[in-house]
Amino acid sequence: MDKFTKQFIEKQLMDYPKMDEYIMHRRLELKYPIGQEDENIGGSSSGNISNPTERTVMTIHSDKRLTQLEKTKDAIEKVLDTLDTNAYALVELRYWTKPQTRTWVGVAKEIGYSERQCYNVRDLIIENIGKELGMA
Repeated sequence: MDKFTKQFIEKQLMDYPKMDEYIMHRRLELKYPIGQEDENIGGSSSGNISNPTERTVMTIHSDKRLTQLEKTKDAIEKVLDTLDTNAYALVELRYWTKPQTRTWVGVAKEIGYSERQCYNVRDLIIENIGKELGMA
């Protein structure tokens, strides 16, 4: 896996605690669009779905950004469910604790791993998330 893919997955892992909020916000954006323009000015039937509820459901169902957020959340959850206590603590301390004041050495001391073990566990977690996302 290349460096940029690892960085992308790490960023997704950092954002995981807010993922439900991002998903809810995107659903609301799709359900209540701002400044919806009439694309059928002076024309006949638009060919769009006339039922607003059905149109909203189709928009939400086909939105690529929402689909990607949900896919990412599911992939991270699937990998997190497989982690032991120390590996999960590593993720919490390194990615979710704000403000981030611990280095990898600090994380290693707190969970009882060596710094090298922390890097290995991190790499394995990122690799597994990448596999779940089809990126590895």
